[in-house]
Amino acid sequence: MRQIFLAIALIIAPVAAFTAFELYANNASTKTTDLGDLSSFKTIVADVQALAAKDDLTSAAKRITDYETAWDQAESAIRPLNPNDWNNIDAASDAALKALRQSTRSADNVNKTLAALMAVLNHPAQPSQ
Repeated sequence: MRQIFLAIALIIAPVAAFTAFELYANNASTKTTDLGDLSSFKTIVADVQALAAKDDLTSAAKRITDYETAWDQAESAIRPLNPNDWNNIDAASDAALKALRQSTRSADNVNKTLAALMAVLNHPAQPSQ
């Protein structure tokens, strides 16, 4: 009977330790990467993507200005939460702004940079490609 209890204890101990570590690691990473609610930025970028998909790059360029204004106004609140993640989003933002504001715009480049911006907004710890 003692051998059964010993076997159970030897199984439970590593599983409990592993589970506790996973819970701790997940909570720690959430605290360091949380930039708050980015849904308003995602909504604007989705609008810009929809306009670009319709090949209305002029309207898309105008709408991205709303994103730029909102992003710049939120910088002082968002950047201190996680400067690295903020920089990842800001770099992707700059690429999208540049693509939409070129004198001769490439729809493929615009769509690519907007997709990269949305990806980084969804996963700020991952820099844009």
